[in-house]
Amino acid sequence: MFITAKGRKFQEKEMSDGVAVEEAAKVKSGASHFAILLFLALALMSALLNSSAPTPLYPLYQHELGLTSVSLTIIYGAYAGGVLISLFGVGNMAGKVRDLRSMIVPALLVVLAGALLFSMADSFVMMFMARLLAGIGTGALTGAANIALVRFGPKDGGKVAALIATLSFTTGLALGPIFSGLALQTGFYTTSLPFIIIMAVAAIAALGVMLKWPGSAAVAPAGDVQSTAAPAKSSLADGLRATGIKFYLCAGALFTCWAVAASILAIGPNVAEKLLGMHSRGMYGYVIAVYLVIAGISQILSRRINARHSLMFGCLAQALSVVVFAEAIQIHSLGLAAAGMVIAGYAYGAIFVGSATLVNLISPKSSHARLISLFLCDCLYRQLGADPVGGSYRPCQPAAGGEFTVYGQCSGMPRLGAAGNASGIPALSLR
Repeated sequence: MFITAKGRKFQEKEMSDGVAVEEAAKVKSGASHFAILLFLALALMSALLNSSAPTPLYPLYQHELGLTSVSLTIIYGAYAGGVLISLFGVGNMAGKVRDLRSMIVPALLVVLAGALLFSMADSFVMMFMARLLAGIGTGALTGAANIALVRFGPKDGGKVAALIATLSFTTGLALGPIFSGLALQTGFYTTSLPFIIIMAVAAIAALGVMLKWPGSAAVAPAGDVQSTAAPAKSSLADGLRATGIKFYLCAGALFTCWAVAASILAIGPNVAEKLLGMHSRGMYGYVIAVYLVIAGISQILSRRINARHSLMFGCLAQALSVVVFAEAIQIHSLGLAAAGMVIAGYAYGAIFVGSATLVNLISPKSSHARLISLFLCDCLYRQLGADPVGGSYRPCQPAAGGEFTVYGQCSGMPRLGAAGNASGIPALSLR
């Protein structure tokens, strides 16, 4: 009995020590993962800052550099072209790379280089190259950073990762025009201050990712798991036949949504100045920031309702916003235009969440990657020719609540889990 009691005490002590060690490891791991999640969020934010910051500055550049409307259209399109090049070039690699730092850090350096070039831009060529680099960096960063958020975030089906990504995207998109607006209003290094801030954020994010990357981050890439499965028929044509008219309806809704958003960003400053009496270029930067914040909040809230209802309400709101904008321009009412911006912001978030969720739900597993790439990238491609004066576009922007996985070229778009349903779980934040 004495030996048994002693043995039991020894076992209890061992168990107690083991629990203590395990708890200490959890605390250490949690702190380490908090740091990397923070720097990944900064990385995404820097890319989206670089996406939206130039918007209020374009009229100034057009005036000072004597750019034609065609030249400005090409500069607008360079960003979207860079994103497409990156998505088709390296988007599929994110799920196959063990150490995602090898993708995230170079992408951040490209973002930084694009911001540096734009801060020094004094010609059409420099502006074009700056926006092209910004697009390439954003496209390469989005997929890898989103996957890293899932790997290091809580094991909750990607919900926290999706929320972090959404907040990072929304914050970056909103702060970019605010920084530019402040620079325009104060006249303090108008064309360089916003990009100096972007470079600082990108540099901090790159250093943080390199220094705080968890040592035990050897996670098997998605490609290793998929390679063991039997190959399935994955033709894009098969996927389109399986989804039918539903896919085209969702893609058409998103295309229209992005076209309206692009018009707001591209021709909004000139319309506001010449037809609505807003003579402060810096003020329009704040208007864009509010619009993007509303769109981000709409994405978060829209996941709480049925995806079809979200898409339907979003489309109705989008149509209403166009009518309101048209009437505001007709009667030169700045207040009515502001109401239209609020409605359009809600429509942007609701349509994106609703359409992306439905495409995720109706897409066959074997064709999922191709359908998602077509869904986002084809809409983006068609917009380059649809918008008469160009625009700044952000494919693969995440909405909260989705699980991030790898889907071919558009790996930045999160996917619904296997048990997903149409009752409000959105797809996807990340532009």
